[in-house]
Amino acid sequence: MNPAKRPNLFGWLICLALALSACLPATPAPTEAPLPTLTPTPGIPTAIPLPADLAAIDYLSLVLIDFQDALNGWALASSDTGYAETHEASPGYLLRTQDGGSTWLDVTPPGLAEVRYTSYLEVLDVNTVWALIPQADFQTGTLYHSRDGGLTWTSNPVPFGGGVLQFLDPSTGIALADRGAGAGSHAVEILQTADGGVTWTSVFHNDPSLPGAGDSLPLGGVKNGMTFLTPSTGWITGTRPVDGEIYLFLTRDGGASWSLQPVPLPAGFASNQYMPFAPIFFGQAGILPLMIYAPGGEVSQVVYTSGDGGATWTGDPADARQVIPPGDISFADALTGFSWNGGEAFYFTRDGGLTWSSLTPSLDLSDSLNCIDFVDAGIGWALTGPFDSGLTWLYQTRDGGATWTQIVPQE
Repeated sequence: MNPAKRPNLFGWLICLALALSACLPATPAPTEAPLPTLTPTPGIPTAIPLPADLAAIDYLSLVLIDFQDALNGWALASSDTGYAETHEASPGYLLRTQDGGSTWLDVTPPGLAEVRYTSYLEVLDVNTVWALIPQADFQTGTLYHSRDGGLTWTSNPVPFGGGVLQFLDPSTGIALADRGAGAGSHAVEILQTADGGVTWTSVFHNDPSLPGAGDSLPLGGVKNGMTFLTPSTGWITGTRPVDGEIYLFLTRDGGASWSLQPVPLPAGFASNQYMPFAPIFFGQAGILPLMIYAPGGEVSQVVYTSGDGGATWTGDPADARQVIPPGDISFADALTGFSWNGGEAFYFTRDGGLTWSSLTPSLDLSDSLNCIDFVDAGIGWALTGPFDSGLTWLYQTRDGGATWTQIVPQE
């Protein structure tokens, strides 16, 4: 999965997976253009076409979307919603689109009986994907893998069922496995694979009730995300009720040991509490979304950036141009980002979060927005719900967030 769209660690945390110096003015919404005809880009895989007779799924409860470009995307559709209770044989689906999300084709692996809300999708590119289906105990699961856009699948059992899964290439993967949380503590385990997910090796765990527990990544604090830049260098984010602490832990040895990475705060911000989310990288350029909780109850959001592969982070929550309301964040590249909570103000940046501008979108998704996903400065999607019916709505914009069109279900 593109780390710019990587979801946070657990479904019960809110999804906020998330060099100009002057503030850009909000501009009128341009007329929507048709979706582009994509041409192959050197070094970027070309999507393998799906058979013409593949079944299209019309009534959906999408719980996760991951678009790779203007036309090609992946999704999970869940069976554990109200819709499944009122419609016969609703197992949930793994889906692909080749037309920007208007049509979703069923590429569910044969023999996969149910796709739940807790299932996890890790997309490396338009053709390469892993789907983690947890067992009932959430300590084990089955990992499905396709290298041909969902035409064929392999599967194998894995020693984890919930958490975050990241692949850096078709062979190298890291898992942050949930091993149980309670009373402000959260046990996790780090596992690595070098064969595409067939076999896994545990490199760290912090459960003191088990032999070999480490404490460099503390048991205290709820972990909400993980990003690795290389097989050896990675970050885990989370939160605990400590004033002035940004819960950002760094490893340089593949997860075997961890240290709290300093993130600078301006004067007067020591009494706030913070929640960072998993860093987003475009090469060596990094984006670190950060929620700020003031003592008076105000909540805001700022983006820290890195130009050296995450070795250092800079940002200024005291600069009003960098501060926006909390919302789901999506970055299309190191400079182009978006944030929205579904309300009347939609925020965008063209300088990596140094300044944000706002516009008024064409619809209000307050209290129903699930996530946003952008692939460039103009084209993005907003997923809402699920509603009481169990269905979800998918909207598309082609003008950077001003005008939105409902594409699922089709009007």
